[in-house]
This record gives sequence, C-alpha cells and structure tokens, in this order.
Amino acid sequence: MKQGILALLALVLGLTLAACETMSAEECATADWRGLGFNDAASNGADRYGDRAESCAEKGYAADSEAYAIGFSAGIVQFCQPPNGFQFALRGSTFNGSCPPELQSDFYAAYNDGRRIHDARSELSTAESELSQLERRYNNFEEDIRNSEAALRDATTDEERARLRAEIDSYYRERRDMRDDLEEADRRVRYARRTIDDLRYEIGYRWSTW
Repeated sequence: MKQGILALLALVLGLTLAACETMSAEECATADWRGLGFNDAASNGADRYGDRAESCAEKGYAADSEAYAIGFSAGIVQFCQPPNGFQFALRGSTFNGSCPPELQSDFYAAYNDGRRIHDARSELSTAESELSQLERRYNNFEEDIRNSEAALRDATTDEERARLRAEIDSYYRERRDMRDDLEEADRRVRYARRTIDDLRYEIGYRWSTW
C-alpha cells in the first residue's frame, strides 16, 4: 500500500515537473533566442525570457538575453496593434505587459473595447443559462402537478387524497413564487442583449469584426 502511494506521488510529481518545464534540452540546444523573443511578444505580449533562461540553465544551456530582447522589441510592436488588442481582449485574455509609448493610446482603447464586449457577452451567457434552468424547473412543476392530479383521481383513501392535495398545493405555491424569478431572469437577458446591441452601435467595426 505504501509503495503504491509513493509510486502515485512520484507520478504526480513527474507530471507536474513536465508541465512546468518551459523548454526541452533539444529546444535549448537549437534555440533561436531572437525568434523566441519575437514569437512570445507577438503571440500574447508576454516576456517569458526568465522562465526560458532558467529552464535552459537547468539543462546546461545558456540563454541569449540580448537576442531575445531584440526579437521581443520587434514582436511587441506587432502585438500592440489595435486590432490585436481588440481580439485579444475579446477572447477573454488579459494583457499585463506594456506597449511602446507611441502605440499605447490606440492599443488600450481597442483592448478596453474588446474587454467591454467580452464582459457583456459573458453576462448574457450567464443570464441565458440561469433563465434556461429556471424554465426547466418551472416546466418540471407543471409535470409534477399533472402527475399528482392524476394520482389524486386514482386515490382510494382519504389519507392518500389529503397527502396529494397538500403536495399539489405546494407545487402551485412554488411555481407561483418562481414566476418572479423567471421575470427577473428574463429582464437580465433582455438587458444584456441591449447592452451588446449598444456596444455594437457604439464600437461597430472600428477595430475589427466581431
């Protein structure tokens, strides 16, 4: 038993280390540090030099900080274009880096617009999901009431009839109370849809299609 637990821990540790490994030994040996810097910046604006250098150092390979920085400087210019910022935020991604000063204004304007649309879509998705769940529950009450009423018609004892009448009354109360929740959920859905329509009118295709 103890050996089995140790084996499991070793497997988990191995998988964790593999997941954390940034670069393989082969990648470190043939690394194009300028290209890595460019690709890291162009893909998501993230400076991964520290992680990459540490990973390669553990395998006995030295990183080239100057080449990485040159590539990163070129890649960040490509990343910090307004359409990229807009789509990046639209996907729900977060940018914690920094754009060159001359690109910051338009990039962050586009990024913030993308974030607003993403948040509005998320709100709509949540509201629609909640409304759908409430509708299913409401319809289940309808079915429960029909089943209990059918059982009441077939009941043969006063005790059973009393129990079924109480059950039906409870279903009706719960269904009545749920109507307020349904109305509120429907209002949330309609409000979220209006918000997206307003954003579409305000932002349009200023930065990119969406």
